[in-house]
Amino acid sequence: MGGTGRRALLAPVVAVVLAAGVACDAQSGIPTEQAPADTSSAPLSAVEPDTTTPPPAPVPQVVVGDVPGNPAAADAVRAWATDLVTRPATVPARCWTLPPAQAADQYADTATILGALGRPGVEGQFAVSWTGGGTTVSVKRSEVASGYACPHVHPAGTADFYTPADAEYAVTRFLSRESGAPVNRADTETAYPLICPGFSPWDPSGTGTGGQPPLKADPDVLAGTRAFAADAMTATQGRGDYLDVSVPVTDVSGATETKRITLSIGPDGYCLGEVT
Repeated sequence: MGGTGRRALLAPVVAVVLAAGVACDAQSGIPTEQAPADTSSAPLSAVEPDTTTPPPAPVPQVVVGDVPGNPAAADAVRAWATDLVTRPATVPARCWTLPPAQAADQYADTATILGALGRPGVEGQFAVSWTGGGTTVSVKRSEVASGYACPHVHPAGTADFYTPADAEYAVTRFLSRESGAPVNRADTETAYPLICPGFSPWDPSGTGTGGQPPLKADPDVLAGTRAFAADAMTATQGRGDYLDVSVPVTDVSGATETKRITLSIGPDGYCLGEVT
């Protein structure tokens, strides 16, 4: 009975253990089969476009004839001519030493200009020039010194190619300096002289007793300028190379008076010599 009793007692225990094992398997959720792996391939990435930047176009080589003894002149006008060919829209702003309308007119025929520049340059008394095809391209020494020479373009054989527009623009530049608003920050008397140097006697009236230009002796005669009426400016041809420009000028006190400024042609074109 003892053996039978032990077997009777063990049977319920075994049954409980087996039942617990079955319950644990049911709760663990252990799969009986492995889930198939997703073998579908990922979508192919889009092919990136070619973003390689093409090399810049080569800058045209503008041919400028050599100037014996003055290589800087050819270099300075070549810088301008290269812009005229490759970036013409930038030229007016860089050539602020010329009246804007005049520059636009003189620089219109690029082919003719390049044809003239291809000839040897000639050193003159006050300017360097290239002539070809009936056209002359002339640059002043102050333009050469700047490294970017904005020339005058005029018919070959023209002795006096400066015009009243040049004289009026010289007055505009001078008065703009005096009023504290130069047409360009680089426009100073040292770099771009506008006052006549007095290389020849100043004698606009033809008295034969000329001396130095009065404005050279007193360059600050218009230093009190606050404003001027450029639109009311008028030019009157005088004796020889002399020319008078009349313009209303307002000083710092607010008073306005018409000034007569007498100019002549000097090494850098029209220069101012007297104010009355």
